Amino acid sequence: MAAQGKNKTLLKLQRMEMSLVRAWLAHPDLMPERHFRRLRYILGFARLYRFAPGAALRGPRRPDIDVDPAVVEPFRELVLRALYRPLHREESLRERLAQSAAVLSPLDAALADARPRLLAHHRADFSEAELDAEVGRKALVTIAGGGGGAGFVYIGAAARLRAEGLSSDYLVGASIGALIGAFLARSRQLDIDALMAWAKALSLRSIFGRPHIGATHTLPGLMRLHLRAMHKVMQHPDGTPMRLSDLEIPYEAVVGGVRKRVYDHLPAAARTFLSRQNSSARFSKLLAERMLMLGTFVNPNVVRPLVLGRDVGTRGIRVADAVGLSAAIPAVLQYEPPARDALTDEILARLREEHEVALFVDGGVAANVPARIAWEGVEGGRIGTRNAFYLALDCFHPQFEPQHLWLWPVTQIMQLQLPSQRPYFDWLMRFEPTLSPVNLLPSPQDFDQAFQWGWQQADAMIPFLKKALEPVTWQQP
Repeated sequence: MAAQGKNKTLLKLQRMEMSLVRAWLAHPDLMPERHFRRLRYILGFARLYRFAPGAALRGPRRPDIDVDPAVVEPFRELVLRALYRPLHREESLRERLAQSAAVLSPLDAALADARPRLLAHHRADFSEAELDAEVGRKALVTIAGGGGGAGFVYIGAAARLRAEGLSSDYLVGASIGALIGAFLARSRQLDIDALMAWAKALSLRSIFGRPHIGATHTLPGLMRLHLRAMHKVMQHPDGTPMRLSDLEIPYEAVVGGVRKRVYDHLPAAARTFLSRQNSSARFSKLLAERMLMLGTFVNPNVVRPLVLGRDVGTRGIRVADAVGLSAAIPAVLQYEPPARDALTDEILARLREEHEVALFVDGGVAANVPARIAWEGVEGGRIGTRNAFYLALDCFHPQFEPQHLWLWPVTQIMQLQLPSQRPYFDWLMRFEPTLSPVNLLPSPQDFDQAFQWGWQQADAMIPFLKKALEPVTWQQP
């Protein structure tokens, strides 16, 4: 398949399977579960084109294998002809199930012919168990969007998922989503209570400082984001810094790169430092003004998305540096670490030259809910398997609470990115209420409130998520 056509077809099949899951959860009495599971296996088999044997079993992973198109492509076309209309076009959930059930028998027969032929062709490449795992098991991919202090609800949502035994297999984050995602990616056995205790003990000086004078990798801002406390915790026992390659769960941080050709034309306030002689009232006014400037950067002609951790060449970046760069809100937060790291600086200098960017900014202005970036990572082989469920978390959208209304223009602009991301996620969790986006260092009471909001709102997605992630196996009809 040509790349563009292949991607469209894979996305169709992804949407069709999720459509089936929704219909069955609404009316489980209309279709035996064994038929539902067989239809899911059929859709998964139709989506085969490349995978790394062993990856879906979470065991040793071997190099990618391209499956035989002579076997899979005719089967894929048959599945699309039979199931595309009921699962993609049919509005009635009852009719989706009825029409899908009506074509199950011929699809079963086609699968019973295609599956052994594929196994015979690839007998030296992968086992039956590896094939069935790739077809029937989904990795959980979590995409955590930006939004400043509003994003602390993600901690509660992550705790709720882990209470159900669910842990991400791949994390992609922007801004506050990159920060929380980095902690979650550190270990599959992360102690959420310990994370909350650490966060509550943070002081202003452990995260922020006065603006840095001198060369940096990010735009100037009202405050310096140095993340001293995060640098201390993101260390190995011997005191060496933890780098992106050291995280247990595959993780990527999205940053924005300001294109060189437009940098000199940005508003002056975005390129100059704030004088240190300002009253708190003046500072609050400037903070509000500069938050409203974000719309200047939400433009692909101004800022391009870059992904730290996607390729091996960027995985040497310190974890805290990747987070700081992703959270550097233009003209508000300037990231400059407590101490520079030679390897990180070398990698960032290379990225700036290769991608023709002047400086880095908050990843949220480039892709605030970076679902497409995550999907492309999976399809590009980041985690080996190509069978995944994409869970998107969004905390930065228009809300009617008084503390959010002044940000309405910015959140509206940021939401204009969402339609381009919509084809790539399976579930979008839009959190409301949240803390204010400018509440960057909440009080212990605010942390507890955000945790509870995240935990409670995650309840809505648990039934769908668990059913979509439930493994299905080959069964002879």
